[in-house]
Amino acid sequence: MNSMRRAFTGILVPLIVCSTMGWASSEWNNGLALRENTLLMKWPSLPALLAPSTRSFGISETSLRGWTGVKKGSFKVSAAVESRETFFSPGGAFTEGGSVFGAGSSLELFNWTGFPIQETSVTLRTRIENLSVTWNGPLDIQAGRQPVTLGTSHFISILDVIAPFAPGNMDATYKPGVDAVRIRRSMGSAGEAEIIGVGAENWKNSALLGRLRSSMQGMDIEAAGGKFRDRGFGGIGWDGEVKSAGFWGEIALFERKSAYEKLYGGWEKAAFSGITGIDFFFSHNTRIGAAFLHQDFGVRRPSDLISFYKSAPYREGWLFLGSARYGLLTFHRQLHPLMNFDLAGIVNLIDNSTLCQPRLTLNVSNNSDVSFYGWISTGEKPRVNGFTVDIRSEFGMMPSGAGLYARWFF
Repeated sequence: MNSMRRAFTGILVPLIVCSTMGWASSEWNNGLALRENTLLMKWPSLPALLAPSTRSFGISETSLRGWTGVKKGSFKVSAAVESRETFFSPGGAFTEGGSVFGAGSSLELFNWTGFPIQETSVTLRTRIENLSVTWNGPLDIQAGRQPVTLGTSHFISILDVIAPFAPGNMDATYKPGVDAVRIRRSMGSAGEAEIIGVGAENWKNSALLGRLRSSMQGMDIEAAGGKFRDRGFGGIGWDGEVKSAGFWGEIALFERKSAYEKLYGGWEKAAFSGITGIDFFFSHNTRIGAAFLHQDFGVRRPSDLISFYKSAPYREGWLFLGSARYGLLTFHRQLHPLMNFDLAGIVNLIDNSTLCQPRLTLNVSNNSDVSFYGWISTGEKPRVNGFTVDIRSEFGMMPSGAGLYARWFF
């Protein structure tokens, strides 16, 4: 691990030194972003063994992010620091970002996170989210902490396993940074090949990936594969439009780790995951979409959900839904040039429970907007049979609530 850190530093430091020569003639880009997310939720009627100490709870997050970038010739240096103050009310068994799902987990080689305040109900976290150098030449090389995004899907992604967002996460303006080295080369007029190495404190959790991207007859195609968290995987994604319809999706195979996950179905050597969707554009301001998701990692019976939450894909923070099959519905309409309404719904096709997220977004100025949103869950509630808890639906266990998410850019 020490040798990996030395190699990473050996690439990053010389690039920073070379790129920062001659500051006076460089191009600078600086900014600040303030984000506020307030979420109030209420648990459904649950057995005493499952219910938290209070039926209602809330979270308030205030995030301040500052960034700077300088470009000179073929070099660019980027940096961003974010401080996030979080208040949890009693019974707040939920995650950051306004999501009712588990929290995503990023890979880190360097611990660049501090907690000046870490109390029961209040935390203050400061993290370096970006510190990278890019050199553009025959090969584009980017080294340092930076966001890495894989895949093409909307709302739910299969290929985006390095630092994914949970479905419906409101605070998804900025992707968490990971410690990576990326080498890219263009292929033709619309193609690109890339090698991505992502470091982690535990060497087994590091990632080495290859990715190819191209455009064919209006369809963006991406193929990605390699190894992450000691697990091999490979898959393809697509996204494009034909007349008034958009087609998108991803399919992938993931190596099984039998020691850390239970087999609920599918092939015992590899797990298949696939999502495919279609969007219909009825006018310039209205879009309706539908999609189908299947994942071999998911359970076929609601009673197995408890064991799924103990499995590696969920605990490692790159898989969020616990069942094998889902239907997705989305709706977008521009009500006014400064007002948009969105609706996203997930239907669990195993237990028929549902989760819906309506969202109304208002543009209040050139550099700020505010969203009012909700989480509405339906489904059979758990029940107690003697000394055991019978889980009868996935979304029937989840709370419903409403929130506000606002952003200001300076």
